[in-house]
Amino acid sequence: MKNQVLVKRYTEGLAGALKTEEEYRTVGRELGEFSALLEENEELRLVLLRPFLSAGKKAQIVQDLLALERYQDKSARLIALLLRHRRLDLLPGIVRDLPELWRERQGIVTFEVRSVVPVGDGQRARLEETLGKIENGPVACTYALDPAIVGGLTIKKGNMVYDVSLKGQLERLREKIRER
Repeated sequence: MKNQVLVKRYTEGLAGALKTEEEYRTVGRELGEFSALLEENEELRLVLLRPFLSAGKKAQIVQDLLALERYQDKSARLIALLLRHRRLDLLPGIVRDLPELWRERQGIVTFEVRSVVPVGDGQRARLEETLGKIENGPVACTYALDPAIVGGLTIKKGNMVYDVSLKGQLERLREKIRER
């Protein structure tokens, strides 16, 4: 729970520091690449996350990596800040949460859509158009497969879930039967 709060704080700070869509995309891509590098390279991850190496040597390793890849200043500063505060393990969460927070700051509402089968392009366009009308503004949807819902969709916005799935309908029917 504490890590989620920290991830949110760092992500909000980063999103607030980004000025343009291009900068957001560049910084998001760079942070994603660095996070993937840490995930794929166990030796590097262990060196940077474990306390066996001095903070100065860790900082030099990261600085050399960032210079080699020519990361933007904001990407490099965030990675250095996380390293300095021993919070580099928060980077995957920041990368995960940044797109939604950026869209929110741009006035775009994000919905998470889950279905049993992939939602086709035409269905996506109609769904996003309908949600845009409901929200009275631009929307973005993320799509995921979830075989547990049996059929239909679940649409999540923040803490609200619109359940139009077969599983949800069966659960509501079960509740009605129990009430009798």
